[in-house]
This record gives sequence, structure tokens and C-alpha cells, in this order.
Amino acid sequence: MEIQLPDLALKQIFSFLDLFGLLQAQVNKHWNRIAESDFLWRSLSLQRWDCSNFTNQHLGTHTWKKFFLHQRRKELRLALAQPHNFIYKVTKNIAYDMELAYLSGNSLTMDEQEKSIICGVSPKQELCAWDVQEVGDAAGNIYTFTLPGLRDVSKVTASQYGIVFLHCSPDKKWIFACGTYRRTLPQVFLTESLLRPSEGSAPLSTCLPHKLCVSACWTPKVKNRLTLMSQSNPEKEFVTFDLTTKRTGGQTVIQVHKIASFQLAAHLESPVWMGANDGYTIVFTNGPYLLLFSITGFLLQRFEDHQAAIDNFWVDPRYVLTTSKNSVHVYMWEEGGRHPYLRSCYRLENIWHDPTTDDCISSVMCDNASIVLTVTVSEYSMLVMYSLNT
Repeated sequence: MEIQLPDLALKQIFSFLDLFGLLQAQVNKHWNRIAESDFLWRSLSLQRWDCSNFTNQHLGTHTWKKFFLHQRRKELRLALAQPHNFIYKVTKNIAYDMELAYLSGNSLTMDEQEKSIICGVSPKQELCAWDVQEVGDAAGNIYTFTLPGLRDVSKVTASQYGIVFLHCSPDKKWIFACGTYRRTLPQVFLTESLLRPSEGSAPLSTCLPHKLCVSACWTPKVKNRLTLMSQSNPEKEFVTFDLTTKRTGGQTVIQVHKIASFQLAAHLESPVWMGANDGYTIVFTNGPYLLLFSITGFLLQRFEDHQAAIDNFWVDPRYVLTTSKNSVHVYMWEEGGRHPYLRSCYRLENIWHDPTTDDCISSVMCDNASIVLTVTVSEYSMLVMYSLNT
């Protein structure tokens, strides 16, 4: 006689399965009913995307399984594309004074007609569109503004020198600031204390015990995890911290926990570009190479898709983009084994390049349906847009 496990026990077992395991578990009516449950597919969705605010109202008549598979198809559409699948457009004389940003794209919707919208700063110094802007200036101050009136909410001197790095954590809870004077300690601020400053008291912050910071990044999937790259010739070191808050003596304090560190091999250059994904890996460039390391220092992958040095880099929870010699290479994060890994997808050649001019890619980014570059040419910039021909 066939033994049938209770629903709760079977659901608990299935919760350890990945996408392919869950699809393969649908072998009979009982297992199929459990494997189709919203609980399991919502759990898979939460592991891959920040969709905790996505409700049944957003789903409408769809199930969490349909939601998950729809989002994966959107991701794979860009990863599996070929250069001839893109529509190419160039807009010249943009003269943007800041990097561009997406107002849409990669959003978790069931809409098939979703458009990619970008924003930036016009030549007239007009802010086209932002929800919130946090800017580090040359005097070492941090400004926080709100729209539509761009009201000055708070001002705090984070450094006696200019701020060169200002990164907000994925959950907007933390702000990392690092000054131009390399022997000053980097600082982390609690965003809430900047948005709602208390009269007569300084915003809540702490210094990270590491000088000579040359780069830093937050981790999308472990939102309180920060990795720094510091250089003190000849040593180059990656250090990873977790940040938490604790109530003690009626006050909130920020606690810094060092999770891991490793020194970069002497023959490797100090990376200009770096990023993270799951909290246990670091991706960075080194000359023409793209390297994926664990936070403890194990080399997991090395890509040699560029002939010349990589001059620009972009990473998010889904994709990694690298540029070199006016071309773009696309990678995608894939789950598998102990750590996620990168899959090399394709290269978009420099079809916009004018050999009579000296141009370079100053920024690159993408969503699920487009890739956008800012190319600087002498005294002006041009916007290069690739959109999937669907």
C-alpha cells in the first residue's frame, strides 16, 4: 500500500527544492497539488527577487507559479538574445551631466507591454525625474532631497574632505560614504536618521575600521552586507562587513561585524569596478578579465571575453555588463551549486563608433528588455540604446 505523507510534511520537503526540482516533483495528483501551491512558488520568488511587497492584488488572477515563470522568461529573454535581435538607436548631443538611471524596467509585473524609461540631468541642469536623490559634494556634505519641491531635508558633514563614494544599500536602510582623503575612515549612516533628523543630535553613524578604501559595494541579496576594497601598497584587500542596529541603554547603536577578508594576489591590479550578488561572492574587473571570487578568496570563474582592458562595468542581481573598445559584453547570474555563477551570453559590437573621433563609454546599464550606453565624444555625449525587437 502506498504511503502518503501529510500535506504539511510534503510542503516542508518541497521547500528545499529549486525551480527544476519543483517542476520534476509533479509525479502524481497529490504531489502535483502540493508542488503547485502558492506558498512554495512565493518562497522561490522571494529567494530570487525583492518582491515582499508584491500582493495577491498585484497578481490578479495569476498564481505565484505563473508569476515566477513569467519573471524568469523576462530575464532569459535578454540573456538568450543575439545581436541581431536588437533595435539600435543613437541620440547625439545629449550632454548629460550625470549617469543615467532607469525609471522602469526589471519591475515585477505581469505586464507584457512594459516599457523601458530612463532619466537623467539635462544640459540646463534640470532634474528630469527622481524619487529621492542623495548627493555627495566636494565639501564633504551629504544632502537628502524630496520631490516634487526638492526640499532640503538634512545636511551632515560626513568628511572634512570631498566625498567620492556614496552608496545606498538595496533596502535603503544604510548609506555608505567615503571621502577623497584616503586615510580617513569610511562611514555608514542609518538612512532614517538622515530623513528624520533629531534637533541637536548628529545622525546615527559609525566608522568602518578600514582606511585606504578605493571601492565599495552593497550586496543585493544580503541587504546589510558591504564589501570594501582597500589598498596599502603593496597589499590589496577585500573586506566584507555586516551591519546591524541594537538598542542599548535606551539608545540605538550601529554594530559592525567583519564577516570575511582576503588579500588579492600581487600580480593582480587593484580593481576599479566591483559588484556583488548573493553575499558570498565578489565580481570585479582586472585588465581585460572579469573575475568571480568568493568573499574568502577562492577564484570561482575567470572570463576572457575582451581583448583590451575593461573600461566600464555594471552589475545588478540579474546581469553583469562589461565594456571595452566601445563594445559591450553581457553576462547573467545563474543559480547552481554552492554559489551562483556567471554565464557569458553575447557581445554587442561597436556599431556606433566613429573612427574619426576619440570616444569612450562613460556608463552602461540594462533592464530586462534594453541596454543603454552613454558614450562621451569630445565635448558632447550620445545615448546609445539597444532594445529587444519583440
